[in-house]
Parts: sequence; structure tokens; C-alpha cells
Amino acid sequence: MDRIQHLMQAIPSGASLVASSYCSTPTTLLNRLGAVADKSAGLSLSAGLLLGDLAFLDAVRRGDLQFRTWHASGPVRALATSGQVGYLPARASSVSALVGRDTDVALIRVSPPDSRGRCSLGPSASYTKTLVESARIVIAEVDPDFPVPQGDDTWVSTDQIDYFMDSDTPMAEYPSSDPSSAVREIARHVVGLIPAGAHVQLGIGAVAEAVASELARSGPGGLRMIGLGCDQMTDLMASGQLISDGRPSIIAAELLGSEKIFSAAGDHPGIWLASSKTIHNPVWLASLPRLISVCSALAVDLSGQVASETMDGKVLAGIGGSADFFDGAGLSPGGVRIVALPSVTAKGISRIASSFGAGTAVTMPRHSVDVVITEHGVATLTGLSTVERALALANIAAPEHRPELLHAAGILPAVSALSA
Repeated sequence: MDRIQHLMQAIPSGASLVASSYCSTPTTLLNRLGAVADKSAGLSLSAGLLLGDLAFLDAVRRGDLQFRTWHASGPVRALATSGQVGYLPARASSVSALVGRDTDVALIRVSPPDSRGRCSLGPSASYTKTLVESARIVIAEVDPDFPVPQGDDTWVSTDQIDYFMDSDTPMAEYPSSDPSSAVREIARHVVGLIPAGAHVQLGIGAVAEAVASELARSGPGGLRMIGLGCDQMTDLMASGQLISDGRPSIIAAELLGSEKIFSAAGDHPGIWLASSKTIHNPVWLASLPRLISVCSALAVDLSGQVASETMDGKVLAGIGGSADFFDGAGLSPGGVRIVALPSVTAKGISRIASSFGAGTAVTMPRHSVDVVITEHGVATLTGLSTVERALALANIAAPEHRPELLHAAGILPAVSALSA
């Protein structure tokens, strides 16, 4: 393992690079890359959800660095929508194969080596180890404050790293948001559908965090959390709601939060990280009884189709693990697939839509959704006809939007006639 000061010493022209993501974003390496990238070098970078200081995006705006992502967020959204960043519609279970194919250079963030010559990959286990094993060249930034969680896929040997550079940027965190009254009501509805002894998968964002908090207050007990760990799960751990059977009660591919969850993961055998080859494997997920998968969305149409990536031509997020978790929950004994979202956007636009336009991708088809929840109630779609689905979904939309939705579905005249 050689120490380098100048990144381009190690990166050949025309190289295909892949970076680790989430709270393991290698911000020092990315921003050094952005500072020296030149269009003539023909470099192409791919990554998932990136957090922290993303100054390297200036090079993308200049056209000096090509960038592709399978999960847009923050400033990446506008660049993906304008076409300056390429959007890859990839589900989490496919990312390991994606990064394992023809990757020249891996850019990762690691802890300092331990006494056995191993570096921790920190809070992101989804695809980083596969990336290290597949790339022709591995460059790591060493963060002395990086957390060291326990897990199957969280370590690499220094022999697997070709070059390292000292990190000069703080580790990225994912700040929690204060839940609105609507989000808290959604969380109460969700928790009401979770049975004792369930395996519970929560997605990213305010609704997922609120559900974790509500489970800590009023959950049914005996729970095991799957997929992702967030700050609110430390309260869940302390509440006694999680199962205590000698095995980890939180099994995740990512820890997405702050020091609160990172420090807990380093000290607690109940938190265990594993790669997407396990966590996002629908076959493994289907083996878990009572898997309750709760995913967020940008919008749901009156047939039950779910949009989680793009809306009206704007790239806003990604598929993530939602398709994998829903596939697994659909085959799990007692499993339930739940989409939970506020009924309106910040601008008051209904997130229960009459239909989706050409600029909105369908992330999950209508047959993959069992339940949709807003702050206004629960729509159980299983076993309903298309007309019955539309009525059920319109009834959990914001009251001011219900008439237009019922009219769009051709239901309003019938409803009016019945009430006359």
C-alpha cells in the first residue's frame, strides 16, 4: 500500500471509476479528483447516494468529468435532470454486479488498519467489498474517526488497497428531520399493521425515521429490523421492542445517520452489517417470516403504481432496495408490502395521482403493492378491482383533492348519484 499526494499518479487516462457511497462517501478523494480532472483524460465516475461535501460536481458541470449515479440526491438531482449526470435505473440487488464489471479504479473511505492489517469499510457494506475485490486499482482515504461496526462484509486487508491518502474532510452524516404532524400520523398507521415478532424493513427519510420512533413507543415487541439502520433505532434498541434471541436484532447493508447510530454499532453486537448480496437478495428476504416492508415514494397513482425515482421529467431519487424488499416481502409467510407517504407535497400537490405522465417512471407495478398509507388513512389494495383500488386510494388523498381524483377515475358521478 503506497501513500500518494497527487491522485492522478494512480489513475490512468480513460479510466472507469466507482466510489463508495452513503456515509462512506470518500469526499477527499472525490474532491481531489474534481480539482484535477480534465476532459482530455476521459474519466468516468459512477456512485450511488453521495453525502457530504460534493465540490467535485464542479468538474461535472464543466464537462471535465463524466458522472453516473443510481441514486440522485441534493445537487445531483438538477444535474441528472439536465442530463449532465447520467441516471442508472438500478435496483440495489444489481449494484454489486454493476460495480464488479470493468471497473478500473475504486475510490473508498476506510478506517486506519488494525493490528491484523485490516481496514474497516465503516457504515456502508452494500457493495464496497465487492468493489474492492473487482477493481483493478483500489485507492482509499484513511479516516482516523471512521466507525468500525461489526459484520460479514465490513473489512478489507491492506493488501487489497494499492494506494492510500489521508482524509481531510469529515465523514458524511445523514441528518434526521423533525417529523411533521402528518408524518407522525402516517407512522401510527404503519405501526398498527406490524405484528409481534415481525421482521421490519424501513426505507430512507422522515417517514421511516418516524416509524422507528413510533415502534420504540408503542411497538408490538419481538421485532428484528432489516435493511438499514438509522439514529432512531438506538431508541428502539433501548425500548425493549427488539427481539433478544442471541442473534443481531438489526441486520443492515447501510447505517445512515450520525454519531448516535455509528457509536452504537461499534459497541453493540445487536447491529450487524452485510452486503447487498444478502440484504437485498429476495430469496433470503423471502425466508424471513412476517417481513413487513415499508417504503416511501414520490407518488402513487389510482391503480396503485408507485413512482420513486422521477417525477414530471425530474430525477429525484432512485430505486434503492424497494423492489428487492417488495419481492421478498411478497413471498415471505405473512409478509406485507407497504408504501407510506404524505398525501401532498410541500407545494400542496397531491401525491395520490390520477395517472403518471411520460416523465414519471413506474418503480413498482400495481400488483406489487399491498397497502398504501397517508396521514388520512390506510388503503388495503389486495383483492380489489381497479375501480375499487381507485376509490380506496382517492379516500386517503387530501380531502381537497378527492373530487378531482374521483372524477378522473370516473367514480364521482356514481358517488354523487348514490348520495343524492
